[in-house]
Amino acid sequence: MPRLDHAAFETDDPDATAGFYERILGARVVKTEGHPVMAYVGNTGFAFHKRGGPGDHVGVRVSAAERAEIKRRLEQAGIEHEERD
Repeated sequence: MPRLDHAAFETDDPDATAGFYERILGARVVKTEGHPVMAYVGNTGFAFHKRGGPGDHVGVRVSAAERAEIKRRLEQAGIEHEERD
Protein backbone atom coordinates (compact mmCIF):
# COMPACT_ATOMS: atom_id res chain seq x y z
CA MET A 1 0.00 0.00 0.00
CA PRO A 2 1.43 3.44 -0.90
CA ARG A 3 2.51 5.51 2.08
CA LEU A 4 3.68 9.04 2.66
CA ASP A 5 7.47 9.26 2.67
CA HIS A 6 7.85 13.01 3.16
CA ALA A 7 6.36 16.41 2.51
CA ALA A 8 8.79 19.03 1.23
CA PHE A 9 8.61 22.78 1.44
CA GLU A 10 10.80 25.64 0.30
CA THR A 11 11.62 28.27 2.90
CA ASP A 12 13.95 31.24 3.32
CA ASP A 13 15.52 29.62 6.40
CA PRO A 14 15.34 25.81 6.52
CA ASP A 15 17.15 25.65 9.88
CA ALA A 16 14.72 28.04 11.55
CA THR A 17 11.72 26.25 10.05
CA ALA A 18 12.98 22.86 11.26
CA GLY A 19 13.69 24.45 14.65
CA PHE A 20 10.06 25.50 14.88
CA TYR A 21 8.93 21.91 14.26
CA GLU A 22 11.42 20.75 16.87
CA ARG A 23 10.28 23.22 19.55
CA ILE A 24 6.55 23.03 18.93
CA LEU A 25 5.97 19.46 17.71
CA GLY A 26 8.95 17.71 19.30
CA ALA A 27 10.38 16.80 15.89
CA ARG A 28 13.74 15.10 15.54
CA VAL A 29 15.85 17.31 13.24
CA VAL A 30 18.45 15.74 10.95
CA LYS A 31 21.00 17.72 8.94
CA THR A 32 23.09 15.92 6.33
CA GLU A 33 25.46 17.65 3.90
CA GLY A 34 23.93 17.92 0.43
CA HIS A 35 20.39 17.16 1.62
CA PRO A 36 17.51 19.29 2.86
CA VAL A 37 17.06 19.85 6.57
CA MET A 38 14.71 17.10 7.74
CA ALA A 39 12.29 17.19 10.67
CA TYR A 40 10.69 13.90 11.68
CA VAL A 41 7.46 13.79 13.65
CA GLY A 42 6.97 10.11 14.35
CA ASN A 43 7.51 8.36 11.02
CA THR A 44 6.56 11.40 8.95
CA GLY A 45 9.37 13.40 7.38
CA PHE A 46 9.26 17.08 6.54
CA ALA A 47 12.01 18.27 4.18
CA PHE A 48 12.90 21.96 4.22
CA HIS A 49 14.72 23.26 1.13
CA LYS A 50 16.04 26.75 0.46
CA ARG A 51 13.91 28.67 -2.02
CA GLY A 52 14.75 27.85 -5.62
CA GLY A 53 15.03 24.13 -4.87
CA PRO A 54 12.78 21.33 -6.11
CA GLY A 55 9.57 23.11 -5.12
CA ASP A 56 6.94 22.04 -2.64
CA HIS A 57 6.04 18.40 -3.14
CA VAL A 58 4.96 15.18 -1.47
CA GLY A 59 7.01 11.99 -1.72
CA VAL A 60 5.13 8.70 -1.69
CA ARG A 61 6.82 5.33 -1.12
CA VAL A 62 5.45 2.51 -3.26
CA SER A 63 6.46 -0.95 -4.46
CA ALA A 64 7.49 -1.50 -8.09
CA ALA A 65 4.07 -3.00 -8.87
CA GLU A 66 2.26 -0.08 -7.21
CA ARG A 67 4.45 2.37 -9.12
CA ALA A 68 3.54 0.75 -12.43
CA GLU A 69 -0.18 0.80 -11.59
CA ILE A 70 -0.10 4.44 -10.50
CA LYS A 71 1.77 5.38 -13.67
CA ARG A 72 -0.82 3.53 -15.76
CA ARG A 73 -3.69 5.33 -14.01
CA LEU A 74 -2.06 8.75 -14.44
CA GLU A 75 -1.44 8.14 -18.13
CA GLN A 76 -4.98 6.81 -18.61
CA ALA A 77 -6.32 9.99 -17.00
CA GLY A 78 -4.06 12.17 -19.17
CA ILE A 79 -2.26 13.59 -16.13
CA GLU A 80 1.32 14.76 -16.58
CA HIS A 81 3.65 13.44 -13.92
CA GLU A 82 7.30 13.32 -13.00
CA GLU A 83 8.92 10.34 -11.38
CA ARG A 84 11.95 10.81 -9.13
CA ASP A 85 13.79 8.52 -6.75
